[in-house]
Amino acid sequence: MRARYSLFALLLATAAARADDPFSDPFFRPASATQPQPKPQPAAKPKPAAKPEDPFAATLFDAATANDPLPLPPTAASACAESAPCFSTWFYAEYLLGRTRGPNVAPLVTTGPAAAGLLAGVPGQPSTVPLFGGRSVLNDWRSGVRVEAGMWFDREHTFGAMARFYTLFSARENVLARGDGTNVLNVPQIVSVNGVLTQVPVFAGFPGVTTGTAVGGARSTFTGGDLSARLLLHREPGYRLELLAGYRQMYLGDALSLNADATVTGVPAALTTRNSVSSRNDFYGPQLGFLLSTGRGRLSLEAHATAALGATVSDLDFVRANAIDGRVNVPATTAALVGAGVPLATAAPLAAQLAAATNNVPLGTTTVANTVTYFGAVAEVGMRAKWQVTSNLRLSAGYGFIYWNNVRRGPEAFNGGDVLRLRASDFSTHTFTFGAEFRY
Repeated sequence: MRARYSLFALLLATAAARADDPFSDPFFRPASATQPQPKPQPAAKPKPAAKPEDPFAATLFDAATANDPLPLPPTAASACAESAPCFSTWFYAEYLLGRTRGPNVAPLVTTGPAAAGLLAGVPGQPSTVPLFGGRSVLNDWRSGVRVEAGMWFDREHTFGAMARFYTLFSARENVLARGDGTNVLNVPQIVSVNGVLTQVPVFAGFPGVTTGTAVGGARSTFTGGDLSARLLLHREPGYRLELLAGYRQMYLGDALSLNADATVTGVPAALTTRNSVSSRNDFYGPQLGFLLSTGRGRLSLEAHATAALGATVSDLDFVRANAIDGRVNVPATTAALVGAGVPLATAAPLAAQLAAATNNVPLGTTTVANTVTYFGAVAEVGMRAKWQVTSNLRLSAGYGFIYWNNVRRGPEAFNGGDVLRLRASDFSTHTFTFGAEFRY
């Protein structure tokens, strides 16, 4: 009996415990058996992704750096970012193919038909053909080189400096003409007749009358350089605009020479003329300009324009000498005197004295040397296209134009006489460039 009461009490305790136990229900009891279920709602239709407005919008990079103050990935117009190397120094080496405005040279050596008589080879006659001068010279295409080095002083490439040096190697033009007694070779001269400058022919060659030679040449050299600070004015994802401010210096050197002689047939004497004229122009002055760059992918473009105002110092030197060259042959003259009965001991010294007295008898010498300072202005425009080969190397091709006012050209000043045509003119260059840039 006592056992029955004990079993009954155990069953009551177990029932009470199950009433408070959250795990007492079966595992597979439907949820609807305890509470009603909400009506299922249709899934929301996903919104289409917004189309990016530019190649750098709505990318995985943007999502990863939405709250990151780091700049955008590097482009042709940006500086650098954490995800790309930051270059602080660059070096350019370029080959130049260029031409300069050459000086206008007067017709200094000419030829023409002998039938024209004293007008043969005279400038201005329809039958006259200039052999040297009578046109612009030293303006052919020629080679040159340009080097550039620069550095950025900050990581964002907002302030830097660069230096350039460029040159078009010397251009030369020569003449070597010979009058052998069968052709016309004229070296026109400007002389003063009663105070009036008059052109007269000097025949270094005329059929049956004179023989002689004319040797001459002209040369021109152009170099320049500048030092500029680069300051970022404005930058966008597609381009950047910079201010260029610095100092420019340029040099232009010209020279001309002409030597000629004319001998009358049967006369042991020759008229000689020696002429040399040279000029040097140096420009010094501050410059200001702008540089615009843009690009996409591996291709980038640069365009720049600068203007410099300063001083042009022009030096000019001129030497002209005319003379009679007796050209006495001492042995032949000595033999002739001996044949005429003059003792040899007397004939030899006499022939030597005769040669010394007649050889190189001066007719006149002119020397000019002066320096003039002009107001100088230099303008330059140019552009480059660059192709990135590696992260450190880019190839480039471009075009450049330089204008320089108020320069004196020595070859332009000489016209075959003692009086120079001293005047200032302008100077310009056109260059095509091909080179490579190394960045590190």
